[in-house]
This record gives sequence, structure tokens and C-alpha cells, in this order.
Amino acid sequence: MIVIVDSGSGNLRSLCNGLRQSGLEASVMRTPPAEPPEVLFLPGVGAFGHAAGALEDRGWISAIPQFLASGSRLVGICLGMQLLFETSEENPGARGLGLLPGAVRRLDPSRAKVPHMGWARLRFVRPELAPLPWAYFVHSFVAAPESESCVVAWATHGGDEFPAVVRAGRVVGVQCHPEKSQAPGIAFLAALAGGGP
Repeated sequence: MIVIVDSGSGNLRSLCNGLRQSGLEASVMRTPPAEPPEVLFLPGVGAFGHAAGALEDRGWISAIPQFLASGSRLVGICLGMQLLFETSEENPGARGLGLLPGAVRRLDPSRAKVPHMGWARLRFVRPELAPLPWAYFVHSFVAAPESESCVVAWATHGGDEFPAVVRAGRVVGVQCHPEKSQAPGIAFLAALAGGGP
């Protein structure tokens, strides 16, 4: 079972369509299912604090760690990746899932226009996921993990390098939108859903 978390802050339709193009069906759920899903997708656009609050109110903050302990996989996309971390400069009082040690910082506006909207090359430094050469981004904030050991791929905006893909065990985060990154992005999305390279 593939579940897409509805935190009230995601473009759920494009993710559903992207998975469907790969021959995969997903259920969009506002609250956690009774049984652990095989994979959870956590998409998101908008503000860190609002999304974190919605996850708390809808029961996901406590449910997601329990699902992971039961063997589920979790894929965070865009804001969903940022929510894998502990805190964000966007809303200093808000708490993320804390599954990955670190915070979220704002892209440097002195280097290039923020928000970053458009295509960027991904530089993979760990071979455990199938490479995605280029991907589409829409974001103003990026992850700043405590350790770079979780970083699978990097991207750059105006010389400001940031983690584009992170992974720690069954938790994966992608700052880009694979579902909007044409055929290579759809293939990458399918690999994430299947847990393969």
C-alpha cells in the first residue's frame, strides 16, 4: 500500500498522477491508516510551521515513527523533505518530525533570486539511488543536516550548494519535484516508491 500524507499543504494531484504514470496507485489520507503502509509519501508546499502543525493535529507526528519501526518507508518531497528535520528558520518555534538531525535554512538571496524556481543539475555522491541528472525545483528553504553523511545528491542555486536528496535507512528526502521532472523524474519517483536503486 502506498499512502500520500495529506497535511493540507501539498500538491497531491501531481504526485498521484506521477505515480499513476509509473503504474502505481496511491491512497491520499488525511489521518494515519490503521495498518502500516509499505511506503508513505510526504509532499508539501508552503510554510514549515503550518505543515508541521497540521501533521500534529492529524496524528501523523506520532504515527510516522511507529510506521517506520514497523518497516514502512518514508519519502519527503520539497517541504516534505524539510519536515524530516528538526527545525526551520522559516518558523523558529515549529518542530518537524526530527527523523534527521539538523535544521532548515533559507537560500542565500545575495547569490541568486529566491525562491528558486526552475531546473538544476543534481550531483550524486552516493550510488544507492538511481541518478536523476536534472530536476525541477520550487523552494526558498533547504536542509542543513548536522552530518553530510545522509546526503545522496547535491544541487546548486547561484553558487549556494544544498542537499537535493538525503537518505537515512528507510527515510528519503528530495528537495526537487520528481513528479514535475519529466520522464526521468517519473522513473526516479517509481524507484523511490519501489524502494529500489
